[in-house]
Amino acid sequence: MTTIDATWTRPRLRAGVALGPGQWRGEKLVHHVRDAETGWFYRVGPREHFLLSRMDGTRTLDDLAAEYASTYQRRLGPENWQQLFGMLHRRQLLDGATDPETIAGLTASAAEGATKARRGPLSARWPLFDPDALFTRLLPLLGPLFSWWFVLPALLAVLAVTGYVAVHLPDLLGGVSGGHRPLAAIVAAVVITWLIVFLHECAHGLTCRHFGGRVTEIGVMWRFPLLAPYCKVDDIVLFTPRRRVATAFAGVFVSMLTLVPFTAIRIWAEPGALHDLAGTMLLFGTATAALNLVPFLRLDGYHMLSHALNLADLRADTYRFWGRLLRGGPRATTSYRRRERWIYIGYGIASAVFAVTLLTLLIQFWYASLARWVGGGWAVAVLVAEALVLLAFAAYVARRRRAEALDDNSGLQAANGPQP
Repeated sequence: MTTIDATWTRPRLRAGVALGPGQWRGEKLVHHVRDAETGWFYRVGPREHFLLSRMDGTRTLDDLAAEYASTYQRRLGPENWQQLFGMLHRRQLLDGATDPETIAGLTASAAEGATKARRGPLSARWPLFDPDALFTRLLPLLGPLFSWWFVLPALLAVLAVTGYVAVHLPDLLGGVSGGHRPLAAIVAAVVITWLIVFLHECAHGLTCRHFGGRVTEIGVMWRFPLLAPYCKVDDIVLFTPRRRVATAFAGVFVSMLTLVPFTAIRIWAEPGALHDLAGTMLLFGTATAALNLVPFLRLDGYHMLSHALNLADLRADTYRFWGRLLRGGPRATTSYRRRERWIYIGYGIASAVFAVTLLTLLIQFWYASLARWVGGGWAVAVLVAEALVLLAFAAYVARRRRAEALDDNSGLQAANGPQP
């Protein structure tokens, strides 16, 4: 039997092709498929995943058809096989049926898509290096840090730091707001903060690597108005929900752990520059960690909640759900499971309350500041102009997203190239 014959009679996925567990995307259950060689990620439905997960070279097409019929009470016809194998061939996912030129084209298109995703008016990414080999070498040395013998005491230390900051918050606020700070102290705080953020991102990457994923990129990210390190952990979509939550939480966890020495300095050091620096790091470090955990911002807390609920994209799917609900009423959402309906309703209402509250506070603060400078009338005019600009920009972004939306009905759908 030739290799090509074996490919079609006992199909096997190429080495480097990995399948992830199911995640809910709106009313549909989807699975991610990663092709490590080309860099593409795809989404498939449960039935495609059922067949792909059994393409290990040991089963014939008759075996696959029998297992499928036993599970789904439906026989696969020739047209079904033709459609499935046609998609697998286009994506070059079958072992023994690949074309170097097509592989190169898929790799180039994935890289092009990743490059486009890095550029935008309010956000951009500049990759620095591939840390996968470094993390692979470090993992044996850092293995004990992933055991419960370390994690539980470390969690207690983090809770102790949080309690200390809460109890001494007025004192810490007074230390930051009072008096002139020398330039050296400001520079030291900025440098240390950057190092903590870098460790935060490395924690995501190392945890991803610990669970068997790849980490393909570390770099610097511009997200208006901040410039900070980032670490890509695309393979998180291949993990179980618990491991996805752990990977997302690792950054905040390490960030808070780095504050333990500053707590000791704040408690035992004599008043002076070091004492003040420790107070500054405790205040802003804890505030940053708390902000990261807010589930209405696309930060760690949001991703943790999405992963815990086993949802592919909680915010986007909530918007889509509410769009259907407002346009067509409850009947338009009957295709959703009851669990997801309640999640999207609750998250949508909570997000709206959060956004309105935050917007109200920002308007009040900005109006009060402007009114002191240019008077009440001009302050209102500036706020109205800013609102019109923001609405126009939001409409532009919405149009772009609709234009770039993928067809969710395709059997083997590209998941926008590498995951962000």
